[in-house]
Amino acid sequence: MKTLISLILCSFIALTAAAQSGGNSVDAKKRKQGPWVEQVEGVRGEPGYSWEGRYVNDRKEGVWKKYNANGDVIAEETFKHGALDGLCKYYYPDGKISAVGNMIAVDLEGQKDTVTVVDPVTSEENLVEVTRKGHSVKHGEWRVYDEDGSMMRETYERGELSTSAPAGKPRNAAPLPHEQQAPGAKKKKGKG
Repeated sequence: MKTLISLILCSFIALTAAAQSGGNSVDAKKRKQGPWVEQVEGVRGEPGYSWEGRYVNDRKEGVWKKYNANGDVIAEETFKHGALDGLCKYYYPDGKISAVGNMIAVDLEGQKDTVTVVDPVTSEENLVEVTRKGHSVKHGEWRVYDEDGSMMRETYERGELSTSAPAGKPRNAAPLPHEQQAPGAKKKKGKG
């Protein structure tokens, strides 16, 4: 219990120190730079939280920690160029781990594309430059924990859940009634 109280106190002191020691600063181009603490208010019944991390040229970089209103860590996420890219950990309110795995950025914030836009009235085609928002997906092995501590593993390939079992059927699942063989019946040739 003393360790928990010390951890909460240290987190609060770190947040306060970051806010007072030159954190939340912008450069001459009005870009966020260096250590940063953000407070996010609750919305639509969801509780608010605070973020703590570092900005480089207005983009989140490195590990960012998310705290609930009590100062408990609820997430640790790794950012690269403003998009989730790297190890992420999520926690239950009691501090137990709920999920851990890697994210990979498939679009980086600020990337520009040129697309053709057709005017619906005149049918005139114009080239328009579009700036992308950062987009990330799960990649590799994710471990997901129940509140009782039991774990399930999921493997993702660039956001797609990959399994060796047929789609929609969990691995090691018992055969369905129509897949079962009647007692004493012989297997048909060609069936495995």
